[in-house]
Order: sequence, then structure tokens, then C-alpha cells
Amino acid sequence: MAIGVGVRDITLPNVDRRMILGGILAAIAAFGVLQMTKPPERLPVLVAGSDLAAGRPLGEMDIDVRYVESDTGLVAGDSVGDLADWSLRVPLAEGEPLVTSLMQPPELVISPNVIALSLPAENAVLGRLVAGDHVDIYLTYTGGFEVESSTGLLASRVYVVEVVTSESSVDRGRVNVLLAVDDRLANELASAMHSGAINLIRVAP
Repeated sequence: MAIGVGVRDITLPNVDRRMILGGILAAIAAFGVLQMTKPPERLPVLVAGSDLAAGRPLGEMDIDVRYVESDTGLVAGDSVGDLADWSLRVPLAEGEPLVTSLMQPPELVISPNVIALSLPAENAVLGRLVAGDHVDIYLTYTGGFEVESSTGLLASRVYVVEVVTSESSVDRGRVNVLLAVDDRLANELASAMHSGAINLIRVAP
């Protein structure tokens, strides 16, 4: 015997588009409020854990970490890391942040004097030097007609403090370099400027 089943029409509720749009806008507004009220990211910087003297390596001193909103100009990080051999140029009181402009590499502790050389580009790696490089310095004695020229190594691994570019037409085509030197090398370089040609060779790291 066959059984007939009748299915009545089922009416689905109409979806209110205005309610959906309102829900989306409310979610966007809530997200915007969360973003506006979200606290800014805080970055770690190094500060003096106690009164710090100038000239001593950071690795031997009491260094703390503080979190700030901006680390511009400060020594960023949660440890001294590669700066362990660096030192301060001036003392800092407890709680003061370490400032990058007040830091000095160990080379400037060993050789605290700075001498300036102005050289033709071909004698200074075509100017492809930056602060932090090390250079070997060669001196070529240029003798007269009766004196044979000779070239010798004057100093090894001299620290480049800064490379100064000049807009002056007088210095155009020359490279101006500041080097960290001790008293002996300062005297030798001052003499070499008047007795021969100086060449800088950049030393590979």
C-alpha cells in the first residue's frame, strides 16, 4: 500500500540586511578602539645599573635594562653583547641610559689620539671606507734622481674613526680620513705627509 506524504511549504525568515551591516560596523568600531587603546610597544635599552666611570669596558660594569617606547639615540638591546669591549667617553650616573654618541670602541681606548689624512682617492681605496674599518698604512718614499724610491709598511690595522666628505672644490677627488693613533704613529704620520706618498689598504674583517 502506498503512503502519500504531503510536505507543506516552509517559510524561511527574511534576513535583515541592516542588522548584518550594523553588526559588521560594530565589529570594525570595536577593533579600532582596541587598536587605539593598545599600549605602544616597549623596547629594551641599556642603562647604568650604578654610577659608571668613563674608559672601562661595558662588560666589566653594572649594566641594567629598561624598556622604553623609543630607542632613538640609545643603546638598544637586553645585554651588552658585542659591545662588551666598548666603553663610555664620559661617566654616567645610576639609571641614566647609555647613549650611542657617548660610546667608544676599544681601539680609541688603546689609541686615543685622532689624526686626519687627506689623500687622493686612488690612495685610499677609492673612498670606500667607513667608520669602524681597519687599514694598513704604507709609505712610499719618493727620492730624487739619485735616490731610489721604496715602499714599506708603516702601521697595521689602524682604526678608522670617521670618513669625512667635503663639498669644497679644493678637496674634490680626495678622501678625508680620521684615524685612531698613538703618540708614536701620530709622529710618524705627521712626518710621512712631507716625505712620501701614503697609501691605505682596507683590511678584511
